Amino acid sequence: MNEPLITIGITCYREGDWLRECWESVLAQTDDRWAAVLVMDGENDERTRQVFERIEHSKLRKHAMEENVGPYPTRNKAFELTETPYHFYLDGDDQLVPDSVRLVLRTFEENPAAGIVYGDYQYFGGASRIARFPRTVSADDFIAGQPTPGACAYRRETWERVGCFAPELARGNADYDFLIGAIESGISSRHCGEVFYRYRVGNSGTVSTSYRLRYHETLEIMVRRHPRFFHDRRRRRAFLACGYARAATENLKAGDRETACALASKAMRLGKWRDAEAWRVLLYSRLPAWATRGLRAVWREARNETPMGGKADRGEPER
Repeated sequence: MNEPLITIGITCYREGDWLRECWESVLAQTDDRWAAVLVMDGENDERTRQVFERIEHSKLRKHAMEENVGPYPTRNKAFELTETPYHFYLDGDDQLVPDSVRLVLRTFEENPAAGIVYGDYQYFGGASRIARFPRTVSADDFIAGQPTPGACAYRRETWERVGCFAPELARGNADYDFLIGAIESGISSRHCGEVFYRYRVGNSGTVSTSYRLRYHETLEIMVRRHPRFFHDRRRRRAFLACGYARAATENLKAGDRETACALASKAMRLGKWRDAEAWRVLLYSRLPAWATRGLRAVWREARNETPMGGKADRGEPER
């Protein structure tokens, strides 16, 4: 066995037998230069606890949180237990591909200046497809959304320089915030060139949509946390406009027309006044329900869309 270079930080909550499948994907790695830490968030279900207790290995350390703290503080704990030069976080319902460790370590070795390595995703479970992420990204690519995945591999120095996942974003968008912090600190990222992660779709037992309703609030926090990155007024306004527009759509889907109207109006004031989706939300939120049914049919026919709420929004899994 070679000396471990990377720690796979697995976090779990209510994954049940999926956690065992996740662990088996770690054992199947073609490159054995790994160690692992398994951190269980508090207040989980009994089956997950049973699987957690049964998983044992000479290269594994385990820790159970005393109470439910959310996904990002749990990931912070996994990194605190890391003693290797690199860390790769893995959600307990997801899996690695057999070459994940080899791909990540090779990319770090070939790009000594890179602080973060990511790759493409293979969706499985409720959907089956490959999600391709851009090979290169710039600062402005982070305005409209997170262009690279949250599940990345990091140099230890990157984590120490940027800091942990923000406690004030414990329930959503902390990985987005971390990546912006890395750019703000001048840390570069590299794509490993292949699929390196298997993302489970349809885990309704652990995925919550609550943070999507307040998506704009998380972006306001990120702006305050990164004054250098958002010093450019154009970038700051465009970033917040996207957040308010997204939250407006989610609140309309949830039936809160008043909040949706206010958020869409704010998005327009920030620069979304030409955005068709923002106008749609504003119109639907102001008209009576009977009048919007016909408009929805016309809108879907014109744009060949599914009904509102029919598309699955692949946001950051959150409890």
